[in-house]
Amino acid sequence: MSTERELLVVGGTGMLRPAVHDLLGSGARVVLVSRRPERAAAGAPDRGRLVPVAADWSAPERLGEAVREATGGRPMAEALLWVHTPYDEGVHASLDPLLSADATVVQLWGSAGADPRLSRPLPGQYAPPRAYRSVVLGFADTARATRWLTDREVSDGALRALSDAAPEQIVGRVEPWSDHP
Repeated sequence: MSTERELLVVGGTGMLRPAVHDLLGSGARVVLVSRRPERAAAGAPDRGRLVPVAADWSAPERLGEAVREATGGRPMAEALLWVHTPYDEGVHASLDPLLSADATVVQLWGSAGADPRLSRPLPGQYAPPRAYRSVVLGFADTARATRWLTDREVSDGALRALSDAAPEQIVGRVEPWSDHP
């Protein structure tokens, strides 16, 4: 039996691309679900550990089937998810049977229009012994204004959440939300 770290990443070709590359660089195998998963391979340190899965949030049942095919039905112990509402509930339901009983699930939440802490439902599939961690994406200060987080800042926060057991984590600043860019 392999002890290689294997993670499921949904939406890892944009702001989570640095996290995917860091995971690959550390020797992990990354099952990457995206509409265009080949985008993550560009510049990746070890493409041999990248398992691309072409699927879309808007078809969660097909997404779950595609992940099952890519993993051979092996349960995944770690998942890093960037899924927009209203698709997240369907994606959670489709991934639920593919995750181990004690899986760690990290979900990122962001919004350009409203404080992301106000409108996110917590998925019921992740009761203990599973661990669910919510990562709220805020903004950063500059000398003259505020700005949205960089892909590197988002990725660093997502990776931190995989090992930090706090159920809610904030990357950047969210208080007061009215200061957002």
